[in-house]
Amino acid sequence: MIKHEWRMTPWRKEKEPPLIATYDELDRLYTFRSVYGYPEKTQEYIAATEAVRGVKNFPVQSSTLYIDVDEEENIQEVQKAIDNLGAGYSRYDTGNRGAHWHIDTANICHNWLPNSHLEFVRSIGILNLIDDTIYRHHSIIRCPGAVHSKTGKIKKLTSRVEGPVLEIPLVKPKEQAYEIIEEGDPEALLDFQRNLLQFRGEGKRHGHMFILFQSGIRAGLSSDEVLEYLYWWNSRQNPSHKEEAVLKKWKGFCGGQIKKTSTTNRTL
Repeated sequence: MIKHEWRMTPWRKEKEPPLIATYDELDRLYTFRSVYGYPEKTQEYIAATEAVRGVKNFPVQSSTLYIDVDEEENIQEVQKAIDNLGAGYSRYDTGNRGAHWHIDTANICHNWLPNSHLEFVRSIGILNLIDDTIYRHHSIIRCPGAVHSKTGKIKKLTSRVEGPVLEIPLVKPKEQAYEIIEEGDPEALLDFQRNLLQFRGEGKRHGHMFILFQSGIRAGLSSDEVLEYLYWWNSRQNPSHKEEAVLKKWKGFCGGQIKKTSTTNRTL
């Protein structure tokens, strides 16, 4: 049976194990759900490690291609691209400035599925208009009916278009840019934790985010995991930058030649 991860906030508390369940097994409504479902083999790994770190090596499932647009000015262009697909979809107001599309696709359970979704949205020319970080094995998305913490508005259905399911071709991911060495480095992790607790004024944040990126990689986190922590660090600054700005900086950092030199058991 396929199950998903459920959260009340974008980030789980330190050492809190993931809540993996079907919708019917929940005792209350949750704000966020994993983009991808986890088959039994993947569920067993998560239960054994009490974390979703490492699930990129396991299959995930979905019969939906999610499109997440944060900026209002990009909505119309993305809408045209989606309409051109001719597939069935539901469109949602996120409760903030953006929009979500839930596009009906053929059901796929495969390790390459997140990368295949990423390459598909690239192929239709909208990659730079959307949040492409949701195409990861452990990514999450706001649930329909969830209240947005900043606006107090709910994610609500605004339209439904009937049509055939979309066929997404499987695309094998490219080799990762970082060298992985299975050795823990407690000192590097401690540096990363110290950097996370620092506050920086405007004009000094780009440099500190780069330091966070470097120290996170050295502590054994993947670049995707470091992004989650960059979002968290930014949210604690006053005033905080837009998440789109953090994402843009992270993409620039990922283009560098920093090696990943260790891994840890850090819980996302």
